[in-house]
Amino acid sequence: MRTILLAGLLLLLGCTDNRQLYQNTPLGFSLRLPASVQLRENYMGSAVVIEPRADSALAGKLRYLSVDVNEAKSATSSLESYSQFRLKGLQHFAVRSDITHREEVKLAAYPAQRLRMNVQFGAQESELLLHYLIAGGRGYTFTAAFPPNADPSAIKVVDSIITSFSAPLD
Repeated sequence: MRTILLAGLLLLLGCTDNRQLYQNTPLGFSLRLPASVQLRENYMGSAVVIEPRADSALAGKLRYLSVDVNEAKSATSSLESYSQFRLKGLQHFAVRSDITHREEVKLAAYPAQRLRMNVQFGAQESELLLHYLIAGGRGYTFTAAFPPNADPSAIKVVDSIITSFSAPLD
């Protein structure tokens, strides 16, 4: 009887969240991904690149979400120094960049920084949503690129992916 109840509960829980668990064991993190996206590992210099499926409601609203993972060196071992280091790298390639919002948040119980910014790389303008955190001796950077004036529903989907981030506690 307990087995049937447990199986029923697991089935019910599975029906309430249709997101798939993605685990990256070598880099020590996991994410929950909706069916509306596809994932590529070790793509374009990023550990993971997540893009909307062509037939999804996100198509045209989200360009990509990348996850970059770096060993935290002594010069970038604090969250502030890591985020400044990563921002300088991004701004180096941008024709224009303006931070429109910055806040401290928690991801997987770790302090993190969440930024929104408008950037221009060459002729392409984008709105970026960035998250920076240090966990387990690694620096994690989440970069979501949207067309200008990002659709709030697309930002909400990306936020749900990023806030599903899980890493072992130090």
